[in-house]
Amino acid sequence: MRNLFFFLALLLAGISCSSQDNAASPLLATTPAWAEVVSSVACQADVPSLISAQADHHADAPSLADRSSLDQAEIIFSNGLGLEAGWSAALAATPTPVFEAATALNLTQGDPHFWLDPNLVRTLLPSIEAALLAHSDLTADELWRCRQETDQQLVALDAELAQRISVIPVSQRLLVTDHQFLTHLADRYDITVIDTLVDDDSSLAEASTARLTQLMSVMESTNTFVIAVAEDAHLEEAHRLAEVTGAHLVEVPVAPLPHQSLADILTELIDLLVAAWQND
Repeated sequence: MRNLFFFLALLLAGISCSSQDNAASPLLATTPAWAEVVSSVACQADVPSLISAQADHHADAPSLADRSSLDQAEIIFSNGLGLEAGWSAALAATPTPVFEAATALNLTQGDPHFWLDPNLVRTLLPSIEAALLAHSDLTADELWRCRQETDQQLVALDAELAQRISVIPVSQRLLVTDHQFLTHLADRYDITVIDTLVDDDSSLAEASTARLTQLMSVMESTNTFVIAVAEDAHLEEAHRLAEVTGAHLVEVPVAPLPHQSLADILTELIDLLVAAWQND
């Protein structure tokens, strides 16, 4: 637990900032989660997030000031795989180098919510370290030390999350989600996502009546009684499905707010799911 608390403090530096704050920043990240991770590897360097935690990552788009900030940065760390769809044109147009997590992971399709799996984030640390060595003033020794510290804290976080979910038998870790956002978390912690409200990895897609009817049957046949929703866009449909099936509806966090760390939201996410399964 001591290691986990240290990790919480370690990651608090990378928070979402306004466009004015971004203007003089040599290091930028598109999302709060990646801003935290990059800041940690960069020995707590300032890494503003272009997209705020409160914004829908799929729908957010850059302002003119944001576009200027992109061009003035030394490097931009992005998620990729369509997560920041509204930013794709601006990221493609800027002369600033863009590090894309999806590319570093050799992924070309599927769920873009990589940061919800601490172990997957760990696999990206060497690539982030190399990008920072090429595009920041930090020395190789500094980056190696900070990357090792970040890796150790992610190992501790991963173990903590595994311990928290262990109270639920693997056979009972069943849920439905509003869109494809828990794939990587589910793979890591033996959770089975039975189906989704929308057959898409974007919160902008809409659930049809036919889809809801199909889900009712699937949930009944698999004894699935937990629905996890990440975006407000599908709350109405999720409530309808929960009312008809008697399922527990859980709104889970996916992006750290300014007062939170990535470890905070992952711990809260797991705890919310565990509580829902225990009340099943």
